Parts: sequence; C-alpha cells; structure tokens
Amino acid sequence: MTEVPSEYAWYRQGRIFGKLDCRSGMRMRKESRIFFASLEDAVAAGYRSCKNCRPIDDEGFGEIKHLVPEDNLQDFYNRHTLKKSLRS
Repeated sequence: MTEVPSEYAWYRQGRIFGKLDCRSGMRMRKESRIFFASLEDAVAAGYRSCKNCRPIDDEGFGEIKHLVPEDNLQDFYNRHTLKKSLRS
C-alpha cells in the first residue's frame, strides 16, 4: 500500500478496486480508500475489480493473468460471485 493517490482506489472493507470517477468510487468514503503502487500489487493482495467501471480490459488482464486462477476476463470480474455459488 501507499499513501500516494493513483488512478485507482481500493475499497478496504470490500476488497474491491476501481476508478475514482466511477459512481461507486465517488460514493466511497475517503477513510475507506487505500492505494497500491500498482494494479499487480492489489490483485496479488486479493482485491477484485469493480463491476461498474470495469477498470481492466483484455490487455490489462493479460498483464495480471499470472496472478489469478481465472482463465478469462469475465471470470475475473465474476470471481466473487462464482466463489459464493460454489460454497452454497
């Protein structure tokens, strides 16, 4: 983590990251925001991407794919939902 704001904000309680100009990001309380030095650091720490602003595209996913067990971008965005359904 870093104190330096970046393009993305990470929501500590939900372990979600997204763009600050996203409607979900704008609702996030400032004291709940954290920042990582890189997207890779956040994904490695277990954070998932926001389903509203979808901050990662196919190219970006290619750069972090080695950090996650999902095979494609759609599964990466839905991994929180997929994990819940597997537990039921």
